[in-house]
Amino acid sequence: MAIGSYMGKTFTVSDKKIFAPASFTGSIGTEYAEHKRPLKKPTSQYLSPKADTYSEELLLRAQDGVNPRAMRDFFKKACEQGKADYFIIGSKPICNNQLVITDISEDWQSVVVNGALIECKLTLSLKEYV
Repeated sequence: MAIGSYMGKTFTVSDKKIFAPASFTGSIGTEYAEHKRPLKKPTSQYLSPKADTYSEELLLRAQDGVNPRAMRDFFKKACEQGKADYFIIGSKPICNNQLVITDISEDWQSVVVNGALIECKLTLSLKEYV
């Protein structure tokens, strides 16, 4: 069953394949300027909303029907090329604009004979692309 998508990759959970975020966090905020005043508390002035930022953790395991190295290479290429796409959960994007991958952290958890990667954890840092 498809639960969402990002960069053309469909998040799915079935008896044959599990490819879905293991965790997902986000941050939404605003920018304020602070104006100092002699002998008084500073005043604040609203400037604008900040770009939304998110962190998505993916557990990629061969036993779940996912090729960890191919998926890692796919997201690395998307990051390096500055590709942007809507992050969809259900049938709706999580924010109004597309997201880009700004950083990728990787944790190779299982490598077997001949260097075959069978399990790794990727953490994608995403930022709203306006």
